Amino acid sequence: MGARSLGLPLSCICMLAVAQVATAQSRPNHFGDIGRIACAEGAERYLPGDYYFCTANKALQAGNIGKARAMYEESAAWGDKRAMFNLGLLYLHGDGMRRDEPLGLAWLALSAERESDRLQREVLAGAWKAASPDTRSAADALWNRMKTKYADRIALVRARQRYDRETEQLRRDLQRDPTISKWIAGLPPVRTGGTLLDALDAAAQETVLRPSRLLPLGEVNIGAPETVREPARPPAS
Repeated sequence: MGARSLGLPLSCICMLAVAQVATAQSRPNHFGDIGRIACAEGAERYLPGDYYFCTANKALQAGNIGKARAMYEESAAWGDKRAMFNLGLLYLHGDGMRRDEPLGLAWLALSAERESDRLQREVLAGAWKAASPDTRSAADALWNRMKTKYADRIALVRARQRYDRETEQLRRDLQRDPTISKWIAGLPPVRTGGTLLDALDAAAQETVLRPSRLLPLGEVNIGAPETVREPARPPAS
């Protein structure tokens, strides 16, 4: 679902998703991010969506559902569709937390915004088909409210602007001296800044750079970069 589809009712989006189920193919390990560069704490400055998604995954693996949910929501605010998808599944099934089917459907719909994300659309189609009319109506209302924060035209644009701004100085430094050494906290130092920038660009391709090329980069005021601290105690489920 591209940005132009955001005006359609959720029911229309789900019908489009149903039509794609027959050809939907999931990529192995698409949501397995352990080992990615974005798992390093210093990468939050450049790729907060990736960083908080990784943090959420690790919390989920440790059984800390409250922390995982909070970190997925932070990741989703930076346009990470994987985080939205996982939130949808958590709320839909109520694994370790209160089940909320309408909210789960709304998160799944947000995760399925891009036409290329066949797995998300397939799961959304199945969940929508199984839901009652009242649940669908409630999900539609939630989805329309949540789009104003989590849709690509807001969250992904915000993430792209953050990435461009935070790598701008690094690119300038490399132009002046291609041999400078740069590194990210939590990762071994790399030999040159160019190597670090290449690694950052590679990590950003799937979640920030490539998807955002389909969108007009309008003005989104993101303010000064801040690190969201992980909660010392998990929020109440």
